[in-house]
Amino acid sequence: MISEIIQVIGFKYIVRDAETGEVYENTYGHKPIEFITGQNQILPALEKEILNIPEGEERKIYLEQPYGPYDENAIKNVPRSQLGNIPLEKGMVLFAKGQHGETIQVKVLDFDDQTVQIDHNHPMAGKNLIFKTKVVKIRPATQEEIAHGHLHNDNHSCGCGSGCGCH
Repeated sequence: MISEIIQVIGFKYIVRDAETGEVYENTYGHKPIEFITGQNQILPALEKEILNIPEGEERKIYLEQPYGPYDENAIKNVPRSQLGNIPLEKGMVLFAKGQHGETIQVKVLDFDDQTVQIDHNHPMAGKNLIFKTKVVKIRPATQEEIAHGHLHNDNHSCGCGSGCGCH
């Protein structure tokens, strides 16, 4: 188990739907994703489990609805005019700014000339997930990284895609 020292951990993972086995993301074959412990840069439940994996070891981690339950109230109808002239398709993913300036991902469920039905749920909301995770690097975070809250190396962000929960 990793000590209470603030660490930078590099890891690779394959995340699957626990019920269907569908692969959502696979970072094997790419640079490791790196994060600073305790900075909420990845899913808290995933970080908690990764902290117990020694460098070089691989484990399966089961997480029950780490993105929360699917919320029917997160489906909203917005005026078509709010989306400008974007050519829409059912199922397409759009990115927007949230209330606090963060980037949010929404999915177009349906639309007509006046209204667009969008889903604000995370794509993996309501799903139980299995992460096949290999910790490939553990090092102490530098004082500068701790102060700034991000990495100061060739990989200036945690580098993950939409599924692991960064940002």
